[in-house]
Amino acid sequence: MKTSRVFAVLGVLLLGYAGFWYWQSLTEVSSATSHNEVSQVVNQCDLIASKAAAELPEVLPFQKLEKAARQSRVLDRCMQDRGYQENPAWVAEATKQAQRMAHEQGVSEAEAYETLRRQAMLQSAPGVVGYWRKRT
Repeated sequence: MKTSRVFAVLGVLLLGYAGFWYWQSLTEVSSATSHNEVSQVVNQCDLIASKAAAELPEVLPFQKLEKAARQSRVLDRCMQDRGYQENPAWVAEATKQAQRMAHEQGVSEAEAYETLRRQAMLQSAPGVVGYWRKRT
């Protein structure tokens, strides 16, 4: 009788461990899928933004800035339409980095921040605070 209780407890513990291991494997897959989903949406929106600004002339320097601004705005709106928004954690980190960059390069903080923002909009690397997050 005592042996059957020991085996029952061991069986329950083994079953609990297997369930925990399965749950852990599910959470790892979902984060990888989430990263791939963000990358795919960013690529789609980048294509739309490139097409939106393709016909703008780039003869003068200010026209290049206008084209980049239009691409950035279209990308931002496209991502918002697909349920993504700017990540506040990224904003806090980028603000600190922009202050340091502005001091080193001798540019305004707004220009340094905008440069970081335009670069981060297209990049989504795992393990790094991303620019985009799913709207809740």
